[in-house]
Amino acid sequence: MGGKVVISIVSLILVVGVVIGAVVVVRHGNSEVSGASRGSMKSVDKFCEPAPFKDACARSLESVANNASATPKDYLIAALQATVEEVNKGLDVVGNTKIDEKNDSFHHMAVEDCKELLGYAVDELQAAITSVGNSQLHTLSDRVHDLLNWLGAVYSYQTYCIDEFEKPVYKSSIQNGLLNATRLTNNAMDIVASLSDILKSFNIPIPSTNRKLLGAMGHDGFPTWFQAGDRKLLAQQESGQLVPNAVVAKDGSGQFKTISDALRAYPPKGFTGRYIIYVKAGVYEENVIVDKKQTNVFIYGDGAGKTIVTGDKNYGIMHIQTSNTATFYEMIHH
Repeated sequence: MGGKVVISIVSLILVVGVVIGAVVVVRHGNSEVSGASRGSMKSVDKFCEPAPFKDACARSLESVANNASATPKDYLIAALQATVEEVNKGLDVVGNTKIDEKNDSFHHMAVEDCKELLGYAVDELQAAITSVGNSQLHTLSDRVHDLLNWLGAVYSYQTYCIDEFEKPVYKSSIQNGLLNATRLTNNAMDIVASLSDILKSFNIPIPSTNRKLLGAMGHDGFPTWFQAGDRKLLAQQESGQLVPNAVVAKDGSGQFKTISDALRAYPPKGFTGRYIIYVKAGVYEENVIVDKKQTNVFIYGDGAGKTIVTGDKNYGIMHIQTSNTATFYEMIHH
C-alpha cells in the first residue's frame, strides 16, 4: 500500500514536471513570436498615432500587422480596404431596413437615398485605394489633397445617410450600423492629414513638391494649379470664343429651355472632352443634378445677376430628404 502511494507521488511529480516543461516551452515560443513581431507592432502604433480611434485603427491593420516588411503604403491600403468593408456592412443594414412605401413614403425614400449615398462612398474609397496603389512610397504624400477630398466625401455621404432618417428607431439602427465605418473614415482622414509626418517617422525621404496653393493666382488671373486645357477653356469663355455643346435659354432661343434638359442630352458612353453648356440670361427655377457618369461638364452663364438658378425644394415645407434640396447637386465622379 505504502509503495503504491510512493509510486503515485513520483508519477505525479513526473507529470507535473512534464506539464511545467511544456508551459515553459510554450511561453518561450510566445516570447520568440513576440520578439519577432515587436517591430511590426511598433510600426502599427506609429501609423495609428494620429488616429482618434486607435484600437479600431490597429484592428483594421490585422491583415498586414504581422508582416515585418509592410510599409506605410501597405498600412494605408489595408486601412482603406477595412473602411470599404465596414461601409458595405452598413449598406447591408440599410438594405435590410424594410419600410413600406404606402405607410411611410418619407423613410422609404430615405432608405433608397441612403443606399445610393453609401454606394457613392464605396466608389470614393475604391478610387482612393487605386490612387494609393498606383503611387510610389516616396511620392505618397503628393496624394494627400486628393485623398482628403475623397475621404471628406465619404464622411459626408455617411452623415447625409444618417440625417435622412427622422424616427429614432430607424436613425439609431442606421447610425449603429455605420459606427465602425465612420470611425475608420475619421481615422483615415487624420492619418492622411499627417501622412508626411508618418513617412518621416518611418525614415522615408520625401522629395520637395512644386504643388501650388489653391489661392495662388497666375498672371492671367486664373489659379496657377489650373491645367493648361482649363486655362484655355476659361480664357475662351471670357473672350466669347467658346463654342458650347448646348445652349439653354428660357425664352426659347436656345436648344433647351432648362439646364436639366441640356444635361439629359449628355452624349452617350464613349464621349471624351468637355461637355459645355451655355446658360443665357434668365431665372431658371430648377434643381440641377449632374450625374456622376456625366464627367467633364462645364456650365457657364452671362454673369452674376443675369443668369440665375434657384431651386425651391425645402425640407421643412415639403418634408423631403435634405440631400435632395440642393439647387446644384453634383454626384462626385473621377
